[in-house]
Amino acid sequence: MPVALAFVAAAIWGLWWVPIRVLEAQGLTGAMAGVAMNAGALAGSLIWMALRRSPLRLDRLAIVGTVLVGAAVSTYSVALTTTDVVRAVLLFYMAPAWAKIIEWAFLGLPWRWTSTFALVAALTGAVLFLGGDVTLDDIRLGDMLAIVSGVAWAAGATLVFTRGGPTLSLTMVTSASAVGFGLLFGLLTTGGLALNAPGAFAAGMGTGALYVLPMLLLTLWSARKLPPATLTFLLTAEILTGVISGVVFLGEPFGPLQVAGAILIVLGAIAEVLPTLMRLRNQNTT
Repeated sequence: MPVALAFVAAAIWGLWWVPIRVLEAQGLTGAMAGVAMNAGALAGSLIWMALRRSPLRLDRLAIVGTVLVGAAVSTYSVALTTTDVVRAVLLFYMAPAWAKIIEWAFLGLPWRWTSTFALVAALTGAVLFLGGDVTLDDIRLGDMLAIVSGVAWAAGATLVFTRGGPTLSLTMVTSASAVGFGLLFGLLTTGGLALNAPGAFAAGMGTGALYVLPMLLLTLWSARKLPPATLTFLLTAEILTGVISGVVFLGEPFGPLQVAGAILIVLGAIAEVLPTLMRLRNQNTT
C-alpha cells in the first residue's frame, strides 16, 4: 500500500505546475501561488484536526523534519515558476542521491552496488539534462531552488521516517512551514507581500484544500512507512507526468541529451527501488 500510494502521489506532484502556472497568470507571481495553495492545505488540515479532535502529537525532531519538507514544497513551487518545468522536476529528483547518502551516513543502512549506480545515474542524468556542459552561467535561480528543494526533502523525509507521528499532524506542520517559507521568499525577492489578485488567492486556497492537501497526506503517510531513499526513488514517477506534460503543453526543450538524462535518472530509481521492495516482500512472506 505505501508503494502504491507513493506512485499515486508522484503522479499528482507531476502536474502541480499546472495550477501554479494558472495562478501565476492570474496575478499571483513569485512565491504567492504556492503560498495560496499551501495556505489552503493548512486551513483544510486544521479544520480536519478540529473535527476529529486530533491534537498535534509530534516530537521535536519530527517537527524539524516536517519543517524541512515544507521548505522543500515551498522552494519547489517557486522553482516551477522561475525555470522550465522539465528542469525543475529533474533537478529536484537528484533528491534520491541525497537521501541515499543520508541513510548511509546517519541511519547506518548498508551501501550496496545498486546505491552507487543510483547515485551516479542521478547525478549524471542531471548533468546530461542540463546540456552536458554545466557552468555557473547555465544555472538559473529556479535550478538552484529545485536542487535545494531536493536536499531539504531528503533530510526532512529521513526525520519523518525515523521519528514518525500522526499523518494529519505531519501534514499540518508541513503546510504551515511551506506557507512561512513562501512568505519569506516573497519578502526577500520583492521586498513586500502586496496581494494584487485576491480572487486568484482565494482560488489558490481552494485548490490547495482539494489538491495539495490530499497530495501531502499521501506523501507523508508513505514517508512514515518507507525508507527515505526508497520513497524518493518511487516518487521519481513524477518525472513521467511532470516532464511529459511540460513538453507537450509548454513546448519545453527535450532533445537527445534530455532524453538520456531522464532515462538515467529513472534507471537509477529502478535499481534502488527493486532490491528494496524484494527485501520487504521476503520479510513479509517469512
